[in-house]
Amino acid sequence: MDMHSSLPFASQPLAAVKATHVKLSKHLTVAQAFQEIATNCLAQIRANEAAVAQTHHEESLHQMRVGLRRLRSLLGLFNSMLQLPDEVQHEINWLAEELGIARDWDVLAGSTLPVAASIAAEIEFEPVRLATKANAQERHEAVAAVVRSDRYFQLVLFLTNWVQTRSWREAISPSNRKRMKTPIIRFAKISLKHAQRRLHKRGRRLKEATPEARHRVRIAAKKARYATEFFQSLYPTRKTKPYVRALSQLQNELGWMNDVAVGDRLLKELQEEQDTLAGTAAYIRGYLAGSVEADKKQLEKLWKKFKVMKLPV
Repeated sequence: MDMHSSLPFASQPLAAVKATHVKLSKHLTVAQAFQEIATNCLAQIRANEAAVAQTHHEESLHQMRVGLRRLRSLLGLFNSMLQLPDEVQHEINWLAEELGIARDWDVLAGSTLPVAASIAAEIEFEPVRLATKANAQERHEAVAAVVRSDRYFQLVLFLTNWVQTRSWREAISPSNRKRMKTPIIRFAKISLKHAQRRLHKRGRRLKEATPEARHRVRIAAKKARYATEFFQSLYPTRKTKPYVRALSQLQNELGWMNDVAVGDRLLKELQEEQDTLAGTAAYIRGYLAGSVEADKKQLEKLWKKFKVMKLPV
């Protein structure tokens, strides 16, 4: 099936579309809230697919990936009550991997390398920058083919029907079906407390954490932020806004450190693939590693700030 005839790309904007705010009523059931939030996540994915399918649009790819990450976080929040079929989960993981590889090269070329260039002005960055841009372009072309494919179309079609018709009810137990009829406000409170506890636990030794451990803290921070954003309309803005801001600042700092770790891996690939870039890539990797060490104090400061934040429930 030709995706150009399957999805109305021509009617979609060729611009990045961010997530819209989720607006929930305290009177909604868990099932109704899940449907509202899932619809919001899918809308963000769909709103960016035209630009991803037709252009090398970095921000659209990023926002499409954010929409998918939000959807995956939502499914994680509700996985004690409902689950996707294994084969559909496999397809979501496939799409996430395709988007992630392209995004990694975009970040290295557009964010990480410029920071390194500002630190080490004596190094000639242009050959490495051109190589990373070429790899990013190649990955964008691969992702564009993915979004135009029948495989992607079938995944989106299934997810849309699964959410809108609530066909997920067919596979859940009677006890979970009963839980899905309870008010969302109680489930939201339990979920946010769990997300906060998990983040506190993973960040306990953040100061001495390895890159792998910091990555786990980053994932926990991201899930806590998404969960809070999903449910923030249920609580006063004066409570949710500072909490989300503190989470975002922590996540951004951890994200930068993760970008450096990913960039180091990609630069190592360039070293091995292109001998002419080996020396420059090695220098850049060293400078980036040094910058992470310098940023650890800022991370510790943001972590201390978040630890004293009260959960807005």
